[in-house]
Amino acid sequence: MVKMFVTTAVAGIMMNLAISSLGFAALVRPVPTMNQTVVTLERMLSATQKPAALNYSRLGIGGVRLGMPVEEAKRKLGKPQRDETKPAGPGIGGKIRTLTYSGLTVAAWEGKVYLVSTTNPKFLTIDGVKLGDNSQKVVKTYGYGSQSVKSGVTRLTYSNDQKASNLIVEIKGDRVQKIIVSTQLN
Repeated sequence: MVKMFVTTAVAGIMMNLAISSLGFAALVRPVPTMNQTVVTLERMLSATQKPAALNYSRLGIGGVRLGMPVEEAKRKLGKPQRDETKPAGPGIGGKIRTLTYSGLTVAAWEGKVYLVSTTNPKFLTIDGVKLGDNSQKVVKTYGYGSQSVKSGVTRLTYSNDQKASNLIVEIKGDRVQKIIVSTQLN
């Protein structure tokens, strides 16, 4: 009875995902790349383990780690295409400095990196995951993260709750399309 309920629930979830991301026609005439994505999502949904907390030292991209002084990040990456400093706003205070490179953004608050985001395969995570890698490599490297799916993009989130930080990997069509590491400003 429980197995039938779980099977029915998973089938319902998969049908809703397919309809929301590809439209009803995808159920009648499946899109070839959808099959691979559905298999990957089924594996993720069937995982019973709780995502492990990601160690803070693993939160970085392109050699830039969260909490690193922004000047050190700039030395590692070289001259940015754009270097802007703006007030952070009344709720946070201080200043936010943003360094923009080709497919890489580094943001710092009060001189410390709090966000690194990339859409460029040249920049790898500390563990070697990059744009274009498949979902199996992500899961093998980090385990199963918290998942959400919107507009055909699967977002895997790996957290470090002690430092209120995350690694977010966005996957579309079984390939990594964006990677973000960030920490909460406080």
